[in-house]
Amino acid sequence: MIEDMYELYKTLKNEGILFCFIGPISQSVVEGIGAALRHKMELADTTITVSQRVFSIFVEQMQNVVNYSAEKVNKDEQIDGDLRFGMIVVGQKTNGQFYIVSGNHIHKDDTERIMGLLDTLKQMDKEELKALYKEQRKLSPPEGSKGAGLGLIETARKASQPIEYTLTSSVEGRHNFLSIQAVI
Repeated sequence: MIEDMYELYKTLKNEGILFCFIGPISQSVVEGIGAALRHKMELADTTITVSQRVFSIFVEQMQNVVNYSAEKVNKDEQIDGDLRFGMIVVGQKTNGQFYIVSGNHIHKDDTERIMGLLDTLKQMDKEELKALYKEQRKLSPPEGSKGAGLGLIETARKASQPIEYTLTSSVEGRHNFLSIQAVI
């Protein structure tokens, strides 16, 4: 692996990757990385509006991993506060747009519900997203959810384009790998 690090470095740099993390994610990791990302954007003279949107989506995507990743560092399903495994990438396209991509395993049982929500969000305009967000805040989260999809709705609201996603079947058969991209 060490022989490939320079190639990985060049690839990430050529793709405009500002930040890439893969590993166990906890609330403290979100806070620490978020502070570093915010500082990096300040140094790059990014406008406050763009910086806030990137930061907000970054936090929402990281929270999705913390709350819903099926891959836990501690395999005991009964323990709360486990570290969840996932990845997040923040980059900037050559046209100046920023993108945030997250990826993590989800339980196959959750796939249809999550894809349904993502497909719905892709079709909505900003006003419809705002109304849905207000409506969902009043409701109790569905069983097994920690926020009634509010993080995904907020991501769609802050993004400049409809969010995109891909779903890849995992080899072991119990999970799928969900990747979500938002562009600002």
